[in-house]
Amino acid sequence: MVALSRDAARLLRLDPRVERRQADLTDPPGMRTALGGCDAVVSLAHARFAGGLLAALPRECRRVVVVGSVRRYSQLPDPAADAVRNGEGAMVAWRAQHDPNGTRSVMLHASMIYGPREDRNVGRVLRFMAAWPRGVPLLVPLPGSGNATVQPVFVEDFVAALLAAATHTGPLPVTIDVVGPEAITYAAFVRACAAALGRTVSIIPVPTGLLLGVAQLLQGVGINLPVQVAELRRGSESKQFSALPLAEMLGVVPRPFAEGVAEKVAHRWF
Repeated sequence: MVALSRDAARLLRLDPRVERRQADLTDPPGMRTALGGCDAVVSLAHARFAGGLLAALPRECRRVVVVGSVRRYSQLPDPAADAVRNGEGAMVAWRAQHDPNGTRSVMLHASMIYGPREDRNVGRVLRFMAAWPRGVPLLVPLPGSGNATVQPVFVEDFVAALLAAATHTGPLPVTIDVVGPEAITYAAFVRACAAALGRTVSIIPVPTGLLLGVAQLLQGVGINLPVQVAELRRGSESKQFSALPLAEMLGVVPRPFAEGVAEKVAHRWF
């Protein structure tokens, strides 16, 4: 097994049994050299690098798995979503030329991945709640009534999807969504986080426009907010996807959010 990164320090932290190679996706010749001899490639790099990665694959590569994001479905003006769509376009073009039967390649569009200590979304909510004084009612303002939906996927389920895709022997579609089992409201999301900590929480409905305006004003005067304006805007857009293709094609049945966040808290991954 070969691990490839542009960050030498990260490579040094890996299991010494893994062969480590340093390369940068913005350096095509270096990437071609680094990928030499690899018969299966799994990329965790941002989807904007998909085209360069695909162009650098060695001839002997029999399987390539690239990670995208369900953000590609967003209807909001969003350069990051455009970058994911461009990466998907690169995969479509590459498959048309090199993998017309779809037996060698797939892009996994992940939703919000939570679980590891480094996750910025669920971990941020848990840290906020854990620091809230026990004797003071826990209040969380949410746009509207927190009725917009989100569909987080636990990190171990995401890894299982990567492994299944990398070892799959039959044809696969160009993309598969790697998501939680069902969409939940942000209010349910916040309540599940509180319950995992043994807390109760009250949701304070705030008009979306008002919350965005206040956040934009505070951010504009240099106040560092736990949630940025762009995140609030994306949070007002409901996300809902089918987890059936993930189960039927890759054999991965994702766990419910309440179960995953309880496991995160039990391990103190926040």
